[in-house]
Amino acid sequence: MTLQEALAAARARLAAAGIAPEEARVDADFFACRILGWDRGRLLTELRTPVPAGLEPGFTAWIDRRAAHEPSAYIVGVREFWGLEFAVTPAVLIPRPCTELIVEEAVGLLTAHPGWRVAEVGTGSGCIAVSVAHTVPGARIVASDISADALVVARRNAERLGVADRVTFVETSYLDGIEGPFDLILANPPYVKAGARPALSHAVRHEPDVALFGGNTGLRDLDAVLRTAAATLVAGGWLVMEFGYGQEADVRRLVETWPGFTVVRVRDDIEGIARTAVVTRRKPPVDSSVDGAASAA
Repeated sequence: MTLQEALAAARARLAAAGIAPEEARVDADFFACRILGWDRGRLLTELRTPVPAGLEPGFTAWIDRRAAHEPSAYIVGVREFWGLEFAVTPAVLIPRPCTELIVEEAVGLLTAHPGWRVAEVGTGSGCIAVSVAHTVPGARIVASDISADALVVARRNAERLGVADRVTFVETSYLDGIEGPFDLILANPPYVKAGARPALSHAVRHEPDVALFGGNTGLRDLDAVLRTAAATLVAGGWLVMEFGYGQEADVRRLVETWPGFTVVRVRDDIEGIARTAVVTRRKPPVDSSVDGAASAA
């Protein structure tokens, strides 16, 4: 059997299990490249050669797991994010391209203000905090999560990518017990409605509930992040937060309930879906009457 035939059989198996044909092709090729240590260019040049000895039994085992709708990132143990490779396990949410908007906004703000104090709520794999620290030399970030297992993964990623000395991970709820205040808070909180589980793909259902579901309305943790920001964000500081499909109006309403907080902009993902709120806490106005009184005196 040639490598091309083996890949075709694997793709057919995945498609028969209900995985979209293009996704099946990508997964089968990715698995083969990962196991063999090849790039895609070499895979293409070797398609008509016999199946390499090193491909099995790992390849079939991975295809079996993917056919059961286990996410490919959990099978292989890594996912690319912000041009970096992050370790992932079933203890953490799989990093997604839309979340790179948080990193993009944070990098822009920190480039202009490199000394800002930064916190991340619910770090998971650490992909946001580690990516920001990796991109902005000197940036120091404290990142929290309530899951000890998730923090094991996050610390591993910080070490692998050389920023462990600049990202501090803390096991806590939101920013409880962490000394502030902060100039910038980043968050990708759970925002899926609890009742939406049946509508989720089989692959997403493998991801940790604690990272997915935000209560009956999906707004529980978005509101809690804003409460945290109200308690720990400096005047003139910024909050960058991801939210779910169709939640823009709710997020704007929640922000407006906190005096001084304003949505400066909302970022859309590559599909044109509103995903990320960029919020500032206005500085209080200067009381000019004090200066005037002083001048008159």
